[in-house]
Amino acid sequence: MQRRRFLQSAGLGLTATSPLAQAAFDCYVERTPGAQLFTLRNELADNPIEAIRDLANAGVRDVELFGLTGAPEIFGMSPLSFRRLLERNEITMTCSHVAADALDIPALAENAEILGLDTIILGAAPGFVQPGPNGLRIQGPQTKQEMDELAELLNRLGVMFRRRGLQFAYHNHHVEFFEVDGEIPFNHIMWNTDPQMVRCELDIGWLALAGVDYLNVLDNFGNRTIACHMKDFNGNRPADMGDFLGAAASLVPPGSGVVDFTAVMERMDYYNIRHGFVEIDTPRNAITEIGAGVRHLQSLRRC
Repeated sequence: MQRRRFLQSAGLGLTATSPLAQAAFDCYVERTPGAQLFTLRNELADNPIEAIRDLANAGVRDVELFGLTGAPEIFGMSPLSFRRLLERNEITMTCSHVAADALDIPALAENAEILGLDTIILGAAPGFVQPGPNGLRIQGPQTKQEMDELAELLNRLGVMFRRRGLQFAYHNHHVEFFEVDGEIPFNHIMWNTDPQMVRCELDIGWLALAGVDYLNVLDNFGNRTIACHMKDFNGNRPADMGDFLGAAASLVPPGSGVVDFTAVMERMDYYNIRHGFVEIDTPRNAITEIGAGVRHLQSLRRC
């Protein structure tokens, strides 16, 4: 059985009769097909009603919002109207990304309550993505001081959101895994934040692009992980890793690249990670690619 091989290879010392092992052997985690709405940003801007209907028809039943603010409208609709739209299409939504430059926390938390959200995720650290002469550039921390400053910010945000009844998490890109002063920034940041206040959303595609062992990252931080972004890596690592859109072009729907999603989902089951959101940063046809990714993941789950 796949899960038995995982537990044995991971050296966890669990027997097939132990409750923990049995939980991993069975597909006990209820994880419905999910998608990050950023993939449909153009379609949602044009016609949110049609975009959500098409998403539901593609088999998606769980979505993650992006760009939540305290503004009175989301895709031209009130937050309550957008929630009702999802409900009519039998889609749940409990998580949203926020931008570092749009953190009016009281107003944001009010919209989160209307939408039924329980988790807020910082999509990228302040200053990581910046305009350059030839397009967007992305750069992670360059010094230990910058790593410490980011950890301090995440701790503060975690406390602030917790006071509003919201869980807080941090979403990675690839640049947090490029060594700085002998350390991996992502590890340093996580080790210097309160695990009760700062959780993780692990983006599998960006991990694979960074060239790190994404299964090892899941093993190291699985207990802090509330969701994964399910995107594949086509194996073509760009020469310029700071070219944000150029790097993102190497990230493709699950099943189109080199990521071992069977092993990823085994770990997601083991660590009780309940959300897996298919996301394609630079889609050619958003609905088609999300649908293909969802079908591939469902074909691997077998339960």
